[in-house]
Amino acid sequence: MSLNSCGSKRSRNVRPDNRHGGQRPTFEAVGGYAKTDGAKAVELFTDEGVSFFPSQEYELSLMLARDDSGGFAAKTIAISKPRQNGKSFAARYYAAWMAAVEGKAVLYSAHQGSTVRKMFKALCELFGNRYQHRDFYDVTKDIYRAAGYEGIYLLNGGMIEFATRTNSGGRGGTYDIVIIDEAQEFTDEQQEALKPTLSASDSGDPQMIYIGTPPGPKCAGTVFRELHTRAHSSQGETAWWLEWAACAGSISDIDIADVDMWYATNPAMGYRITEAVVRDEYETMSADGFARERLGWWATGGSFNAAINASDWDACATETPPQGGKVSFAVKFDIDGKNAAIAVCAKEPDGLPHVELIECRMMPESLAYIADFLAERADTSACFVIDGKAYAGALCNELTGKGMTKKMIVLPSPQDVCTAAQMLITKVTDHSITHYSQPDLNEYAKGCSKRVIGSSGGWGIGDGTTPGYPVEAASLALWGNETTKRDPNGGISVW
Repeated sequence: MSLNSCGSKRSRNVRPDNRHGGQRPTFEAVGGYAKTDGAKAVELFTDEGVSFFPSQEYELSLMLARDDSGGFAAKTIAISKPRQNGKSFAARYYAAWMAAVEGKAVLYSAHQGSTVRKMFKALCELFGNRYQHRDFYDVTKDIYRAAGYEGIYLLNGGMIEFATRTNSGGRGGTYDIVIIDEAQEFTDEQQEALKPTLSASDSGDPQMIYIGTPPGPKCAGTVFRELHTRAHSSQGETAWWLEWAACAGSISDIDIADVDMWYATNPAMGYRITEAVVRDEYETMSADGFARERLGWWATGGSFNAAINASDWDACATETPPQGGKVSFAVKFDIDGKNAAIAVCAKEPDGLPHVELIECRMMPESLAYIADFLAERADTSACFVIDGKAYAGALCNELTGKGMTKKMIVLPSPQDVCTAAQMLITKVTDHSITHYSQPDLNEYAKGCSKRVIGSSGGWGIGDGTTPGYPVEAASLALWGNETTKRDPNGGISVW
């Protein structure tokens, strides 16, 4: 597998007129192949009036690359581009080729329903327009337009179905090709739902295409980030990776004012993106926002300051959580007060502490619900830890109004929050804690980062690729259980 690394930073020069963005990736990890029908596909769709950027022609050539046996040269291809660079355009016509020319079953999936509808509308124009695209119209058997069940079905048995992603979306279907758009939002749970749809492919030669942009700090997706990390660490031996990006681990290493970098990372510049528009973005966006959204920058090379080691977290999963024991609850409000997480920790005598995420709730409408939930458990719980400036005081007032004593309610100090985070992480590292392997909590735990608290080197759990407050709730429930001397039921309570 060849690796083409990023070019060095260049000085700011006067730009020639009619300049276009870089048409080859700034970084790629691509293997060899025997042949490709990319040129044939470009010719076919050009005859239909389609105009490709050279970068999109290159993408098609790799998607259609075959090995000596005639199978896909790459079972997995991932493409990362800054926004508005036509990242889904080649995939649109790849889906059309695979269905119409090769008779394959294709699933197109995106995170946003509006993105799915846009792709469906574009392909309906190709397959459903008898006057402008007669060849494609003549091979079309049916176009099904019911919301949520859109599909294009062809006389040769090929088809393209469309789906907005859910955690169970795709189950029951069978496809040869799955295209994951907005891949930065794609989670492990969604991957587990979709990946098996390829295993029963009639061709026995399935393929997945991932298309996305670098994830922001609150992006919940995990799969795309892992593909990026593996490609840059030379571990992606089978998956192919293409990216147009300012390749640097730190924002301080990028000269975001370098116009050469603007062009290198945006293949659509000079076609649909003007230098004036990018300059306006540069002058009005934050440095890291501009680097990520316009220059394709992956923070710290696609990794982040992870608080919890994913392998250690998985090793702490259990199928047999405690049925009782000393129980403590925690409520953590996120920094802007829009959400709250409820977590529990239970510890049987001589057993390991066990944490679970009860649920996440939107605020402020859930304040009364949370108060009722905790008050119902006041008689059997050791303590209730509540943290977050937004609603901690209000929740305490609700609880005392329901008869709960102040001795049962713990408002942690910043140092307590640091201690709780370090306690959780230490126990995960030592495998001296259990959790019930809840998909949501797994995702939060593997995606959370460390956040600075105070000016003395303290840190807690913060937002990384996922929100950190649910994991912080679990850490506070653990801390409460380990530090309180109260145990109203002598270790026999059931939560």
